[in-house]
Amino acid sequence: MCYRASAILCASALFLVSCGGNDAERATKDEPPALLIGGEDTAVSAQQLYQMPTPNELFSIVRELGGGGHKNALSPVQKADRFATLPGRALNFGVYATDMVYASNFRLTSEVVRYYLTCRDLGDKLGLSSTFDAGILQRLEKNLTHGDSLDVLANDAYYNAYQKLQTEQMGTTLALVLAGGWVESVHLVMAHVDAFDAASPLVARIAEQKASLEQLIDMMNTVQADPVTAPVLTRLEAIRDVYDQLAITRTSSPATSPSGRMTLGDAEQITISAEKYQELKNAVAALRDTITKAEDASAKV
Repeated sequence: MCYRASAILCASALFLVSCGGNDAERATKDEPPALLIGGEDTAVSAQQLYQMPTPNELFSIVRELGGGGHKNALSPVQKADRFATLPGRALNFGVYATDMVYASNFRLTSEVVRYYLTCRDLGDKLGLSSTFDAGILQRLEKNLTHGDSLDVLANDAYYNAYQKLQTEQMGTTLALVLAGGWVESVHLVMAHVDAFDAASPLVARIAEQKASLEQLIDMMNTVQADPVTAPVLTRLEAIRDVYDQLAITRTSSPATSPSGRMTLGDAEQITISAEKYQELKNAVAALRDTITKAEDASAKV
């Protein structure tokens, strides 16, 4: 099970699924737009850029390896209006956004619109109302039988949402959105592992998320003093502790990243046992259960 710690640092949201611009531009561009966490010091934090895999990229691999999508693994949209706090809404915006990307990748066409509408409604409560317009919804409904078109339209909606989070300097909200997206991405990949097999490519993909978790934690550390994000950061660090117990061997060599970019860095071979896999699965499931649990106005994550 191998992943590459890239020496080329480029900015990408954890689950931003495409570049901005028109459809033709998206078909030819490799580089995602830069989305950074930070407030008034965003210009300073811009020096700390990270390359993070997107759920679109991850789910494309899983689709090739693991067959059809698992609709029952998605977070129920019926709970969306039962999140009353900023952390609850932001974390679950990340969850539902990731679910939409998953549904689009696995051609769960009716779910794409359902999760778009859910994200639109939740986004309104996060100050993102201007990023979800009727035009995109109409195009989604019109292209329900065209999977590739759905991917492009979903990209438009979420690029706009994450760009607004950055430009409005909503660093705390963006940090929570990214955390919810990471947890949901790993949960959905784990849903495709029927039984542990150390040689399974799907298990390898899960082990490789150690790198993206490290980068997410680094990002969240830019707002670690915020009491709203601190509990989530602590839980993510506990998951990292499990990853840190896995055996890793390193070799240096150039390689090509999943997006096709050449990188120079260390190739890391991760060995995960059945016991540690189960421990990791339990930790991710516990955090996801906490995130997706319906709350009232006094609830805290």
